[in-house]
Amino acid sequence: MKVKEYGYSPFTSRVKNCDVRIFKGSLHYEGEPKEEEDEIGGLPLLPCINDEEWGHAKGHFIFTMEEWPMPNRLELRYMTRDDGHCYEIDTPLDAEQASELWDAQLEKFPQDSFQDYVVGTGPYGFIAIWLRGESRSILLHRFQAEEAELNIAEDHFYGWMKKENFSLPVSREEMEFIMRQYSYRYVTLEEHWDTQKFKWVEYDDDDPYYDELYVDSVEDYRSDGTYNYVIGDESQQDYHEAGMPERITVRWHAGRDEFLAHFWLIKELFAKKFTEFFDAHPGKRVDILLRIDSREQVYVMVFRAEGEKEYTILPWYFFKLIVFKDGVEHFKSRNYDLEKGQWSWLWRKKES
Repeated sequence: MKVKEYGYSPFTSRVKNCDVRIFKGSLHYEGEPKEEEDEIGGLPLLPCINDEEWGHAKGHFIFTMEEWPMPNRLELRYMTRDDGHCYEIDTPLDAEQASELWDAQLEKFPQDSFQDYVVGTGPYGFIAIWLRGESRSILLHRFQAEEAELNIAEDHFYGWMKKENFSLPVSREEMEFIMRQYSYRYVTLEEHWDTQKFKWVEYDDDDPYYDELYVDSVEDYRSDGTYNYVIGDESQQDYHEAGMPERITVRWHAGRDEFLAHFWLIKELFAKKFTEFFDAHPGKRVDILLRIDSREQVYVMVFRAEGEKEYTILPWYFFKLIVFKDGVEHFKSRNYDLEKGQWSWLWRKKES
């Protein structure tokens, strides 16, 4: 039985401002051609060509016409510009899971299919693997590479890369933090703010003024290099394992009006509260509640542990917010100071 083949680009990714030198990098797959003994074989990993965010590798002007089975082994040896440490790994990969995830994305969202198989070469031997397209990226694997001695030729490159007073942009603890996975979902409540009762109340079908709110999708970008910008994907509103959100977009409509709300999370403030809440509810999945009232211009974000009534309300200054109604700017938080158009996911696509 022939193994199913896919058209993907094998790229590497690095942490922003952290130069990497790859001495050996290859993805191996079932049925690959046999190479000479002195050749590494497999699919060579293409280097990251820009100073991107972690998990991003290139612009999407590169497409492959060739197809291969999903990789079943990673062979990698590289060095980051820190203290001259070299890292090496030779590990099996889950080709079956990668195929299932790739096929599921293509079947459900053919216009937003995956395109790249990305290997992250992080400092301290952090290795991550993503399946990535323009509108969605998911984390497939995370590994820890072992330290290895530099040979004479490799040591030459360390001398070339090293700079005086250079320090890595992230610590080992920060790398652990950005790759931490959490179980959560987004819940957009069908409520509105009652100014007289000074509380949130559910929509009443008989109320002639308040049209019921219908959520179309929730999109986000996360600390672990993953993202979901797929319009109409409802999976974000189910519990899922992912890195900490850094930006959230909600699309909804009320009556004939269409709305967009873009939350830019203040990383230092949000991260502290987010991790504290999870640590205070070990083993619990968490709801990120989004309360939205575009008439009263009240927008609130709340944490609530699964099965519990108690919740934590985030102060308004934990995020910057801009809201659009039928394509026209409708609301800005008082601390919103981003440049025009920066709210669009397109700026991510241009960078990535």
